[in-house]
Amino acid sequence: MDDFWTEKQQEDIAYFNENLETWSQNPLYKLKFVIISGRELKGIYDTFEAALGAAVVAYGSGEYIIQQILPEDETVNFLSPALALV
Repeated sequence: MDDFWTEKQQEDIAYFNENLETWSQNPLYKLKFVIISGRELKGIYDTFEAALGAAVVAYGSGEYIIQQILPEDETVNFLSPALALV
């Protein structure tokens, strides 16, 4: 990864990638959005908006990642600081 991500975010993305194959095979996780913070799965949501709302309440402007459980070649990353611009 590049210098755009903090060390904590890089660790959380690594955790996501380590678990992606297992999660994507679980019909309860597939296509859902997950919140990861501190290399822990914190929540699973049907929509990005629901995941973001829960993350903002739980972590405010703290560090977390939200990822959708998709095949690896389709994964999109979102940064919480970038979302503050919306």
